[in-house]
Amino acid sequence: MVALSLDTFAQVENVPIENQVYEFLDRMNVRGILDKYSNSVLPISRREIGELLMSIDKKKDVFTELDLQYLNKFKKEFSREMNSEEKNSVLFTDEPSAGKYINDITSSSEKYLYEYSDSSTSLYVEFLSSFRHKSGLEKKASSYSAEQHGGRVRGTFQKYLGYFIASTNGTVFGDRNFALTEPKLTQNFKFNNLNTPYFDVTEGYIRVDMNIFQLEAGREFTKIGTGYSGRLLLSDNAALFDMIRLDAQYKSVRFFYLQGRLEQDRFIFPDLTIVEDKRETKYLAMHRLQFPLFDIFQIGVSEMITYQRFAPEWAYLNPFTFYKSLEHALGDRDNSLISCDVEIYPMNNVKMYGTWMFDDIDFKRIGSGWWGNEFAWQAGVFHTNVFGVDNFDAVFEYTRIEPYVYSNRVQGNNYTHADVSLGHHLQPNSDELFLRFNYRPLEQLRLWFTVVTERHGTNYNI
Repeated sequence: MVALSLDTFAQVENVPIENQVYEFLDRMNVRGILDKYSNSVLPISRREIGELLMSIDKKKDVFTELDLQYLNKFKKEFSREMNSEEKNSVLFTDEPSAGKYINDITSSSEKYLYEYSDSSTSLYVEFLSSFRHKSGLEKKASSYSAEQHGGRVRGTFQKYLGYFIASTNGTVFGDRNFALTEPKLTQNFKFNNLNTPYFDVTEGYIRVDMNIFQLEAGREFTKIGTGYSGRLLLSDNAALFDMIRLDAQYKSVRFFYLQGRLEQDRFIFPDLTIVEDKRETKYLAMHRLQFPLFDIFQIGVSEMITYQRFAPEWAYLNPFTFYKSLEHALGDRDNSLISCDVEIYPMNNVKMYGTWMFDDIDFKRIGSGWWGNEFAWQAGVFHTNVFGVDNFDAVFEYTRIEPYVYSNRVQGNNYTHADVSLGHHLQPNSDELFLRFNYRPLEQLRLWFTVVTERHGTNYNI
């Protein structure tokens, strides 16, 4: 067992977006316990999460008993970031404690295959395993199961350089065609193109954290936007892609920049008027400014560009510029999108949020019904402790995507990665009503009840 000393330092690698801590932080924010937090850009670093948890810990006198249990759980998981002396359970260690891991395996302590730490460097090795099952409700009900296993290595070197690699292999059992309704499997080369029951996924990056300024290179799942059914700007339904990411934050003002390499769509639409050279590579450029207003608003303004070149476009490599104007200067050959999102906290336990995005716009024709004005919008309410019942929450959300949003007249410039939308899972010319209830009766048990209704209209030729 490795004990943490008082001179510990926070880890600067990111926390994967599926970690339960994000749900906890969001809930504490809506309850009014955590000020000026937003989950509109995920993931964030372990260092930042540790700071947020320490801020929450100062207000635990207003917690429900279950909230306190969750906080104690995360204090163990992020003990290093919170300067705690909590000990982890480690299988392979130099200490003479053979067999102790077996006794600890049912405890609530964090568990690692191997751990190393000193005053400036750390290394953690973990085993990963999961199993999931999905069934359809149509007349010809289909189902499939998938097991996944692998490992994760993460840590921090010299307090500033974070590193992360996670690699898993999996096997699908059951109806293969039904399994292909899951976008991540549809895009997995091993499962789809090689026609095998196996799939594999790898995330990995290095990250330099200078506190106010962070720079990252690699691939990891990222979410940007305000929705719970899906994000209009960047969701995790598309496969991983390689990127360079820049984060900068001063007090409550945050700036985000991303430049990524995408896979071209495999489907060809011969009726499009402009076709780029097939040898060119598809890229995504994105930047975003987020800031609070009057203590009850969080506002975010973003620009996204998908484009094709033989190498990344120098103009879009500049994070501090206006992409839409540059796109015009470069010959109006790229696909630009602009969005504004807002989170509003009118009272404790209530968050109202929304995103407004337009793909193309002609201000003279707004309100005329002209097909070229391509809008998407999303609005919702997140209410915690509904009807005064502790740990019972609800989300109600509406999403509408007008015809031709995310698409482009230039072949290959759609806002997609290998045929899957980078944004919301809905197709253009669709809308969705989303209602979800969450209940947490126990720390080890969380229940979700979700009702979704979707409509999709037939697109027409211009």
